[in-house]
Amino acid sequence: MAAMICPECKNETLLEKEGVYETTYLDREDESHPLNVPDVAWLQCTNCGEAILDDRAMAVIENVRRAAMGLLAPDQIRSLRTTLQKTQKAMSALLGVGEKTYCRWESGSYMQSESSDRYLRLLLLDQANATLLEHVAAEKAGLPTGDSLAELEQTFVYLKDVRTSEERSKPFINQLLSGSLQVAY
Repeated sequence: MAAMICPECKNETLLEKEGVYETTYLDREDESHPLNVPDVAWLQCTNCGEAILDDRAMAVIENVRRAAMGLLAPDQIRSLRTTLQKTQKAMSALLGVGEKTYCRWESGSYMQSESSDRYLRLLLLDQANATLLEHVAAEKAGLPTGDSLAELEQTFVYLKDVRTSEERSKPFINQLLSGSLQVAY
């Protein structure tokens, strides 16, 4: 077997290691947290400590990091799409994200944002939310939606409440914008 040379210090001091890989990750607020990843194989330099991780090891580490951050795993995202009977292209259009971005979420090569993860979870909780998103996308594109707003309000009861709240808030917003709103302290 050829000697394995460390890419960092150039010494022939790489050893194969297997077990729990200890690292850290940054959360969305840039705070560092420890991350212990079981069942990882890697090379480690006994001279400088450099760890060399292959693609499989990186995928395992990223999956554990994703779980630690409370995000859906790639297989969960893929399963949602197949349940909705959508192609990757159709799913990216439904979510309003680029096709390559969506494909990377499914493959695990890119981690979705927390806001996108919440969006996906809404679809997981109630697949009827996909109907609402399709309506929004069609309306935005100026296409006929097939569903009237009244029909959607029967499925999504909260829409009527949102519209009522918007109507009730218009006088307040107009006063606020005109500067005529008097606030007592």
